[in-house]
Amino acid sequence: MKDIAREEVRRYIGEHPMLFYNFYRLKPRHRDLLVDPTTQFVIEGFPRSGNTFAVVAFQQAQSQNVRIAHHLHMPAQVMRAARWNIPTLVLIRKPTDAVLSWAIRDPRISVRQALKHYLSFYGKIDGNRQAFVVGAFEEVIRDYGAVLERINARFDTHFSSFEHSEDNTANVFNRIEEMHRARRSSRLDEKQISRPSVLKTGMKDASRRELEARGTRDLLVRAGEIYEGFVSGRW
Repeated sequence: MKDIAREEVRRYIGEHPMLFYNFYRLKPRHRDLLVDPTTQFVIEGFPRSGNTFAVVAFQQAQSQNVRIAHHLHMPAQVMRAARWNIPTLVLIRKPTDAVLSWAIRDPRISVRQALKHYLSFYGKIDGNRQAFVVGAFEEVIRDYGAVLERINARFDTHFSSFEHSEDNTANVFNRIEEMHRARRSSRLDEKQISRPSVLKTGMKDASRRELEARGTRDLLVRAGEIYEGFVSGRW
């Protein structure tokens, strides 16, 4: 029950920028991830939607440091970026895949909770649709350069593109593994690392039954409608 209550409170805070920034700026490990007046680019999305790949690949492609706000997975980040006209990339993945991947990564999060967070994140930013570019998960991991070209065209920026070669992609995943090991004291946890995994695929298949449970099917339908709206450009 404590985990459920904590997630509900966290989601509520993330929907309200004033609450969100007053709370998160008190946490030292989050300060460098927050949108602030020095932010040059924002990359945000629901967890397990290609966030780490997008950030690392972007950084790898640039010839100079770019101040990026990222990885807090809250709509307040996108809402503040829209208010301050900061170039923003919003990542989105099919809800079934994103939700199951997150529930596997963090067993404290139920599939139902994850779906509610998905609806909250994308539902709250739909009014700012003209303030960001959408990057679908499949495109980000296969042709990220095209996504960054849309960023440059929309915001008149001059970020370097990412060449989606085999070597460049391998370098990104190597860097992700290095970051993971650094955080986890050299232990490589296949459930949490941000790259494909046979173990995670098996666990995901075993968790799909929860999506069919009463009380989650309607949420999944709504999440699917949001996804289709974002990737089709209707929102």
